[in-house]
Amino acid sequence: MAFCHRRSRWFWRIGLLTICFCCGPTLLGSAAQSAPPLVVKAGKLFDAASGRMLDRPVIVIRSNKIESVSYGSAVPVPGAKVIDLGDATLLPGLVDVHTHLTMNAGGGGYESLGISTPRAALIGAKNARLTLLAGFTTVRNVGADGYADVALRDAINDGDVIGPRMQVSGPPLGITGGHCDNNLLPFEFHYSAEGAADGPEAIMHRVREVIKYGADVVKFCASGGVFSRDESADGRGAPARAKGRDTRPLCRRHQGRGSRRRGLN
Repeated sequence: MAFCHRRSRWFWRIGLLTICFCCGPTLLGSAAQSAPPLVVKAGKLFDAASGRMLDRPVIVIRSNKIESVSYGSAVPVPGAKVIDLGDATLLPGLVDVHTHLTMNAGGGGYESLGISTPRAALIGAKNARLTLLAGFTTVRNVGADGYADVALRDAINDGDVIGPRMQVSGPPLGITGGHCDNNLLPFEFHYSAEGAADGPEAIMHRVREVIKYGADVVKFCASGGVFSRDESADGRGAPARAKGRDTRPLCRRHQGRGSRRRGLN
């Protein structure tokens, strides 16, 4: 029990440090500009570039930015606030390139039809905090109705809530009846997902639309899949409009015929 409690305390302390210096001015804003330098000492540091564990790192943080990393016991900045983590191990922030922060795990299917866009954004604020405290400092969110992920990204950037840096797609794009359409309701509802579009012109319009409303990446579902009745849906020719822009296209293909159709190069 003592061991578990000790580890728990270290995780919280490292999590709080992640908030302080891995997310930069996003979280602490202009107040950090006048704060004294911060020095973090620990037992080891994982160097991802070399793949080695380095002993006794001393990290200097100034204005929410890592200024230097040295090794030993000396504090290189007189008057700095020192946080000594003992024998803890430090590592760079993790990156997750496929997240759905505005959704609850296990909340799909018909349950998802009762989730409003404001509620999804609030779910996202909760998940963003948990994701950051788990050590992920950058994520790519691929699919959110109503541009809830755009709102979440902007709230994090403005310092309203805590969370990782985010690249977001807004509503995922795909063809009628495909993996990214809403195929739960019967015909009489005449309902399609926000990103559903058929044919090159209609899909190019959707690409322009998500860029207009703040997407960093474009998610396109090039086949049927988990959320469709079969895998025969064809989404060829979708992302041409995104090429030549700062927005990056992302293609999701499931197994079967759709996985052999190259939606993107």
